[in-house]
Amino acid sequence: MAVPAAVVAAALDALRPAVAGLVADDWAPSVQGAVGHVVGVRDGTGRRLVLKLYRADAAGAAASERVALELVAAARADPGGASGAGLPVPAVVAHGRAGDADHLLMTRLDGVRWADRRDARPAATSEAVWRAVGAALRRVHAVRGDRYGGLVAGPWHDDPWAHLRERAGATLDEYLRTGGDHDVARDVDAFVVGARDAVAACPGPVLCHRDLTGGNLLVDAHDRPSGVVDWERAAWDDPLADLAQTVRHVRTHRHDDVRALLDGYGDAGPSAADRLAVHEVVHAVRERAWVVHDRPAGWQRSAASLDAFVAAVVRA
Repeated sequence: MAVPAAVVAAALDALRPAVAGLVADDWAPSVQGAVGHVVGVRDGTGRRLVLKLYRADAAGAAASERVALELVAAARADPGGASGAGLPVPAVVAHGRAGDADHLLMTRLDGVRWADRRDARPAATSEAVWRAVGAALRRVHAVRGDRYGGLVAGPWHDDPWAHLRERAGATLDEYLRTGGDHDVARDVDAFVVGARDAVAACPGPVLCHRDLTGGNLLVDAHDRPSGVVDWERAAWDDPLADLAQTVRHVRTHRHDDVRALLDGYGDAGPSAADRLAVHEVVHAVRERAWVVHDRPAGWQRSAASLDAFVAAVVRA
């Protein structure tokens, strides 16, 4: 997503009454996100900040990210809170709107994306990173909600099965629209229905990042996780739906790291294996539909790999 310089300037002008001395600096992320464009700025004291401008069609993304960051910050600040320290997240400094673009001003975290470094690191380092991420994700999941769905807008559900059923149905519809196999869709649907009791055993909705991948994980110079960014997709959900999405990402890059991630997360209680499996299948089907629709480099290979994974699980 590219943002004209005039839009960035308008956002800075809108924010200066609240934060004096804002100017752009030469920092920029290695990769821009699909939902928001990020630029580096500094305030009048020299504090390093990030200005994130959201796509006009990404309704609610800025508000969702702001609420998620505030929820995590409150949990981290509570000395008696179950979330403990966890990993740092950006602190919200100010927010607003310039033209048709929402924007969010946040503190800038130290570190680089793990996705930019992982391929050059040995297996033991990668395992240590994902073990730490599993533990951090477990602490995020200590922030509890009272319904399944978005942080700022619905649709919402009172029970996890209704929430998953709607998501799975929409995912399979998109899978079929992008050329998916009808027999596989039927088998996935049966697999989801077969997991109903396991899904219903979810103890309640929690705060979920819903995109905790190597691209949104920062590490320091010693390859230690140093922060988590890009919370615009955050929602209230089954914690194992969130964990399964990260499992799916990790499995794609270094399959053996899945065990380290799960070890770091710890015991997720009764029916955990079945819940994790059904959520990962739904994520894989959604990813397959996206790959075929957007056709990134190597998309045929990715689609074939996802097809094989889904078929192996639902037809086991």
